[in-house]
Amino acid sequence: MPTKNIAGSAVLTLMFVSLIIIYLYVPQNDLVTFLAVVIMAIGLVISLNGDWNEIGSLAVMSGILSVTAAYFAGQQLLDGFGAVAFPLVFGLLLLGFVRWVSTNTVPVPEDHAVLVSQFFSGNLRQLNPPFAPPLVPLLERPVATIPLYELSQDVRVEKINTSGTHNVDSVEVQIRYRVDKTRPQFALGNIPNRGRIQNEVAREMGRNLDQARLDTAFWETLLARQMKAEVDDIVRKVVYREAQNAVGAWSSRERLSEAVRQELHDLTRRWGIEVTDAKIDHFEVAEDRFRNADPARNEERENRARELDAKREATRIRLTGSAEAETEAARVSALLDALRAAGVPITEDIVNTILAAPDPLEMLLNEPLPVKPSANGKGDAGAPKR
Repeated sequence: MPTKNIAGSAVLTLMFVSLIIIYLYVPQNDLVTFLAVVIMAIGLVISLNGDWNEIGSLAVMSGILSVTAAYFAGQQLLDGFGAVAFPLVFGLLLLGFVRWVSTNTVPVPEDHAVLVSQFFSGNLRQLNPPFAPPLVPLLERPVATIPLYELSQDVRVEKINTSGTHNVDSVEVQIRYRVDKTRPQFALGNIPNRGRIQNEVAREMGRNLDQARLDTAFWETLLARQMKAEVDDIVRKVVYREAQNAVGAWSSRERLSEAVRQELHDLTRRWGIEVTDAKIDHFEVAEDRFRNADPARNEERENRARELDAKREATRIRLTGSAEAETEAARVSALLDALRAAGVPITEDIVNTILAAPDPLEMLLNEPLPVKPSANGKGDAGAPKR
């Protein structure tokens, strides 16, 4: 039963008992009867349809009526002393009860599942938000506070085998999941190896197990650790089953992500876990795996690269040779112009000698140039006479 209905029923019961006492101990008249019926009708409507503020107002009215009823009952039973003692004692008891209720009322956030164990039966029940009535002392105790909000983590899986020759170096899987709000007790009782893993997490938190279970951080750590182990196992199984090699796994990563999500969802449903998303968002595959995956295509790509390099080298040689030829022609032309200016006749032998010399300038300074014999049989000097 929702907590609001329980509170409304308790307040309505107190009001009904108070009106009955007033009706019994107050002299009978139509006005008292009419007011009692009207007040009871209003209280019934509020308890069934009112919100928490309206139920609180009804509780205050019921408290006033109950103290009034105690006054009339005390006056009827013990005269003046009872008229003072009964309302005072009852008021103190009522205040103590209200204080106990307010202190022991269990706040229940919308995104938390608070589980309570019943002492005799051992059954679990989930408290309803936003407030739950106080637990029955010695008969009920809280055993777990489980988060219902979405959880996420990144799981890295390394050295994954494929059914072919090349393996995947590593992948990162991003998962999002939450505890099913209709079955949170499954997370408490159905997680594999729950005794060992729960004790390990509680020991890491520095608490005993009963205290740790009441902390949502305990369940976040516990679920993250268990999900990591399951993701590692499922990713290895799916990649080995679906991929022939590392490149094939990389190419079909979207299909692999969906297969991982579905298998993980089916596996964790028995824990009360709902997997909302699982995506392989990072694939680490060595570059040489891509080259080795298709040798013919790789050879064709390398041939094209060599052909491009050869064309670039040929262009460089052509441009370099053209520049050197232009420089040599300009230098020879300058030497010939200098010889003409000096009065040296330019013959075919002189040109050939300049072209064949590694350093034409040094040759001109140190060696005589070949000259064509003159008409009288004597050759001209190889250099101008001083």
